[in-house]
Amino acid sequence: MRFLCPLILAASVSVSSLADETKKSVYLIGNSLTQDTQPMKLDGDVQWHIGCGKSLPYLFENSGMPCVKNSTVWPEALKNKQYDLVSVQSHYGSNLEEDAAVISEWMKMQPDATFIIHTGWAKSEFREEEWADEDPKGKMTHSLIYIEALVTKLQELHPGREIQRTRAMDLLHLAAEKIEGGEAPVENITELYRDAIHMDHLTGRYMMHNAMRHALGQPRSVAGFEKITPEMKSFLDGILDTLNSNNQ
Repeated sequence: MRFLCPLILAASVSVSSLADETKKSVYLIGNSLTQDTQPMKLDGDVQWHIGCGKSLPYLFENSGMPCVKNSTVWPEALKNKQYDLVSVQSHYGSNLEEDAAVISEWMKMQPDATFIIHTGWAKSEFREEEWADEDPKGKMTHSLIYIEALVTKLQELHPGREIQRTRAMDLLHLAAEKIEGGEAPVENITELYRDAIHMDHLTGRYMMHNAMRHALGQPRSVAGFEKITPEMKSFLDGILDTLNSNNQ
């Protein structure tokens, strides 16, 4: 009888587990901050509904008008298929109760899916102010308090359901702290943005794409971001590594 070396066995289990993750079906609902995670570069069976600059309640009420033309609109997607993972992104304009109500309806349509709250991130001008917001009431802000309150509300509405989050805004906050401390190859957090709110096509998107991959259980990838400098990649990989020490 042949016996497998424990290291070989562990490696084979790891590869098998990784393969299982890439086979999972994924659906993403959000706006251009979901687009900045580059859904088309994710592994496996992936569809999306992306409406630019819109909140979840707006997308719920106006499902026929996604700005990204290769979207699969959510009524069609969620009624015709059961997904393993569903990502939803809150945005400016809604409040906690509205976001929870809309996401709850989608959770009912996808009773076996793991739901992921894609946190998005704030406009660079208001990033620190929103991060420090300690009141989840009122209109949505990109604050830990708001996201945590949203997750808690959804868990109350759907006991036992698995809910995770991308921690995208957390990574951006950490990156800003390190930049301010002189621990980065750039001088200002705005260098990860390409405009007031969207991520730079190479650096910021690399971080947000891999934040989404981590939330989905997919391995980190540089595909499509090969031109990133070694120094910047090392810096952003260090930021992304913190996801491994945080509970999702």
